[in-house]
Amino acid sequence: IKNKGKMLSLATETDRTLFFDFLPIEIGTIRGMRTRIQLYTVPGQVFYNASRKLILRGVDGIVFVADSAPNRLRANAESMRNMRENLAEYGLTLDDVPIVVQVNKRDLPDALPVEMVRAVVDPEGRFPVLEAVATEGKGVFETLKEVSRLVLARVAGGS
Repeated sequence: IKNKGKMLSLATETDRTLFFDFLPIEIGTIRGMRTRIQLYTVPGQVFYNASRKLILRGVDGIVFVADSAPNRLRANAESMRNMRENLAEYGLTLDDVPIVVQVNKRDLPDALPVEMVRAVVDPEGRFPVLEAVATEGKGVFETLKEVSRLVLARVAGGS
């Protein structure tokens, strides 16, 4: 409970209220620089595309959360396509930002095999994939650790 972020709300043009999590984490000093990670969740619904795009501006790393439910496979593919398009508007490709795929809801009785979900969202197999049951906290910290490691490696390498 102490590690949960604040739930923030933002009024949008469509009279909907966007709720998202924001969690700043101080991770100490790295090479003499005070380092902080700021985590944001973004909504998956199509009508929040402008908000998702805005939050991607200046992004250093992404956790792409894919749903294990069979009826969400197409939505997973659409979300990845949309993320690719939104990054492109900032002159970025999927190869320019460290990305980790978290395959969530692994506790569902009809959960798709991880490799089937990967084949839809990352057919080239270029991103690390971790399994999770977010409601139980399983795999969540491991995913954060992996994306943080990739971001810090990129920063340290200067690329």
